[in-house]
Amino acid sequence: MKLVYKNPRLEYSIDSILLFHEGGLSDFWTETLFEEYPKLDKNKFNTLTSLNRREYLREMLSGILETNEMNEKIIRYQNYWDANVINIQKALEDAFGIQLSNKFNNMVGNITLNPICPRFLESNTFDIYYLNSERGALGIALHEIIHFVWFHVWNSHFQDSKSEYEMPHLTWILSEMVVDTIMRHDKKLYSINPYFDEGCAYDYFYTMKIEKKPILET
Repeated sequence: MKLVYKNPRLEYSIDSILLFHEGGLSDFWTETLFEEYPKLDKNKFNTLTSLNRREYLREMLSGILETNEMNEKIIRYQNYWDANVINIQKALEDAFGIQLSNKFNNMVGNITLNPICPRFLESNTFDIYYLNSERGALGIALHEIIHFVWFHVWNSHFQDSKSEYEMPHLTWILSEMVVDTIMRHDKKLYSINPYFDEGCAYDYFYTMKIEKKPILET
């Protein structure tokens, strides 16, 4: 397993943000942007065309991250990952029952201005919000890498359509649910994840019940 952190520049950040603001997604996905950037005028943004939204974000978010600051983040994130990758790989191999030394050696963590961190299965890439510490960046990486390995194993069993691995399909819902279960499998994973105590899955999975039994226990 190999992960490299990169600076994909401002236009990539804008692309990443707009993924969650086109297509009529719920407030669960859209509100975070305006909470993190209160200088953005939500009412104005929502009335703009797609092209004008891009121009507005470019104007308002340009200059937030200087090159030197970004380079420092890349170094800190990378060093912390490199110091923990051996234990992470061993824990994931135990959890999934597969060897990972020759798999997922092309993963990329793109550091962006998007407070939501999407993952892209086909390219083994994911986004990291720039305000994360190195420990926070590792916690996000663990969440997304569990998705990568989960879907690799899932597809080897079911050989189904990978188009169903994205929301709102049931296969996607299950994949988001099980991150918590996999994370709890080994102390080497959850002890280095600063987000573990807050929950590694979406909040509603912790209150969801089927026949009065918590869904995560099922």
